[in-house]
Formats: sequence, structure tokens, C-alpha cells
Amino acid sequence: MERFFKSISYIESHIYEPISIHDIAKASYYSTYHFCRIFRALVGDSPKEYLRKRRLTIAADRLLKEDISILDLALDCQFESQEAFTRSFKQLFRMTPGQYRKNADPFRLIYKDQFSPHMLHHLQNRLVMEPEIVTRPEIKTVGIAGQYNEDNLDYDTLWSAFRPFIPRVTHRVGTHFFGIYEEYQEGEEGVGFTYICAVEVDGFDDVPEGMTPRIIPEHLYAVFQHKGTVSFIPETLKYIWGSWLPKSNYDYVEKPDFELYPKKATPKDPPKLIYLYIPIREKEVATIEQA
Repeated sequence: MERFFKSISYIESHIYEPISIHDIAKASYYSTYHFCRIFRALVGDSPKEYLRKRRLTIAADRLLKEDISILDLALDCQFESQEAFTRSFKQLFRMTPGQYRKNADPFRLIYKDQFSPHMLHHLQNRLVMEPEIVTRPEIKTVGIAGQYNEDNLDYDTLWSAFRPFIPRVTHRVGTHFFGIYEEYQEGEEGVGFTYICAVEVDGFDDVPEGMTPRIIPEHLYAVFQHKGTVSFIPETLKYIWGSWLPKSNYDYVEKPDFELYPKKATPKDPPKLIYLYIPIREKEVATIEQA
């Protein structure tokens, strides 16, 4: 968590400078992919969206306290134009910067406060969820891969696109469904991911056109039981990243993590139980020899 909050401090100290998601991730010594997964789980926004909301919040405060033009304020807060700033301001606060300055009513706005350790208090002290630590053998899967960025994962669209292909999968094993997360691209403005809706198979012969074969290698996992629908998975992930993992004797490993949906259940047909597989390794414990 100390590493994570270094990224928050970095954002605050460079709020008026052009910074990228890669710069923010570097401040926490995480890869951009790993950092974005943790950030969204803990904060609820992608790093890019959090940065935008923080800049708008600071701009709103300055509108009432400073005699500064809206254009100069927009450029100060790293918006490319007054129009872009006004559009974002209105989207977040439901009024234009000019209307806000005229009304001078800050209590009407929902500010984006700086994320702090205090905001994780309920995760650290009120929730208890112990995973099962297992070594899962290699899994062969075939599915439909969908690309998304950190702001636009749409489970319904991806699983709806996959459903008609299921009967065409040959060599299927079992009745479970897998939702697999993979990194696929890191651009200047953000991180893209691949989410694969898949089923298990015993071989890759006759993979239907348009479908993707994928091997999940044998690995050590922390397996969490998520009770409820997919829409509440972010709350479980917030607990995993914000409470369990920092306190555990394990580190996250940058390998594909996945959701396992039990028999006859998909995100469109909600199961009573979803299993979240988080790849881990035991932490290295340094030994100190005393003279």
C-alpha cells in the first residue's frame, strides 16, 4: 500500500503538469498493467479518470477563490482548450464553469477528494474473506476475445457475442465457463486489456473460425468465492487488492487471472457463486544473520 500511495502523491504533486498513466505507475514501482488493475479495484476509477476528476475538483475550487480566466484555468489543468474543459466540467458537475462561478455554491458539487489510506479503513477492518490457496493444473481453453481499455469493459456484450459460438466448440471438457483477463497493449494514454469468454477443451483441433485458443499455465492461485452477480465483483476485487493481498504472505504474479463460472452459469445468467483465481507466489523473506 505504501507503493500504491506513492502514485497518489505523484498525481497530486504533478497535477498541473502533463503526465501519463505510465508515469503514475512508475512512481509506485508497478508495471502499468498491474497498476491499472489495482488502481481501479481500490479507487473505483481508472487512473486516467481519477486524474481528470482531481483536476476538475481543483479547478472548481480555484474558480471561486481566484480571479483567473476560464481559459487560463483550463490550460493550467492540462485541458487542450476551454471547450474541452467546459465539456468535462459540465459532465462531472452538471453545470458549466461559468454557471458555477456565478452561483458560487460549492456544496452542490460532488468533489473527487484525494484518495487516502482512511478510505480503505472498512476494507482493512470490517471484511474477512479467506481464499483457498491451490495449484491449478494447466487448462486449455477456446473462446472469444474482446479488447477493451480501462474504462469500457462490457460483460454483457462480450458474453452475448460468445454464446452462439459455444455449440461449435469441439473437444469441450466439463461445463464451466472462464472469463480470462490478459494484457495486450500499453499505449501513451492508457492500458488495453483482452477479456476472453471461454470454455475448457482437451485439445486445439478444429478451433472454430473467429475463436481464440488459450492455455492457462499451471500455477499457484488464491481462489476467492464471490457470492452474488458480476456487477459486484469490483467490491470483491477491492477487498482482494486493498486488504487481503497487502496483509498476506503472497505477492501477485503478472499472469492471466480469471473468473470461473460454475455449470450452467454465465454473467448473463447469474450464478450463485463465482470463483476468482488470482495468480500469486510466496513472498521472499529476508534473513538477517546476527554476529
